Amino acid sequence: MELKLEPPRSQELLPTQPYDRWVSPEGYCQAEFHKADAGFLIRFPGQADFLIKEPQNGFDFDVIGWSAPECDDKTAINLFHNAIQPILGNHTGGLFLHGSAVMAGCEGSDAEAVPGAIAFLGLSRGGKTTLAGSFALSGNPFLTEDVIDLRLNDGHYLLQPKRSKLRLFADSARYLFGENTPIEDADMKQDVEAGSTLPFADRAVPLQQIYVLGTDHSAPLSIRRYSMQEALSALMPHAFILDVEDKPRLKAHFARMADLSQDIECYSLDFTRDYAELPRVRAAILDNCQGV
Repeated sequence: MELKLEPPRSQELLPTQPYDRWVSPEGYCQAEFHKADAGFLIRFPGQADFLIKEPQNGFDFDVIGWSAPECDDKTAINLFHNAIQPILGNHTGGLFLHGSAVMAGCEGSDAEAVPGAIAFLGLSRGGKTTLAGSFALSGNPFLTEDVIDLRLNDGHYLLQPKRSKLRLFADSARYLFGENTPIEDADMKQDVEAGSTLPFADRAVPLQQIYVLGTDHSAPLSIRRYSMQEALSALMPHAFILDVEDKPRLKAHFARMADLSQDIECYSLDFTRDYAELPRVRAAILDNCQGV
């Protein structure tokens, strides 16, 4: 699917009530979902609007976007890649989650480390991207920083590489790359491209484990494996849903998520959000992945 980006326009009051909202833990609305004559309209307040037209004759969705006047087009393009595409991917039978992922050697059947991916799910500003960047700088290439795209193939969930950049807030960018890192806007995420010091994995690899980051940013370091029932409950809030009123699609999506929670080891991950803790967090995750 392609994005047709129109000139910016004001986010006027919409004539419909939203049938769904994404609300942050702090209580502010991150996205509103509205029904429209042509399909759906998704509003990201203060950022962008997207009109999603239902496909005709089996073709791709048509997506039209408008940046809000106070926002630049780069923000709308990032929203398209990191929210709209995975929302439509799940709507059409895919398996997309909100998270980051890195390459790591996990214990294989012959007790040797084999290439695999470990994924980190969590709420916005929960530390997913910073953790992925920390892994990459220590030699474990990152695959994605915001969207987990899984393709089931021959019994393996292949995690697809996405765009070769990390989007980091100023404090994380300066911690990872030095105090002299150029910052365009201290209140917005910065795009940091992959390179020799920030390796990117450009091929799909099997997903080995999922870690769901806890919301207590002062919690001590802890890794605990979820039961299958716990895993499904932990994964569901990090999935992308277009139409919560479409019961057949919801049922099919729930079944795919249930299979994932049974097939892949899922863990809760708590740690103090202190940059000095990141080496210890990385070591604990790799030890857990390798069965040490």
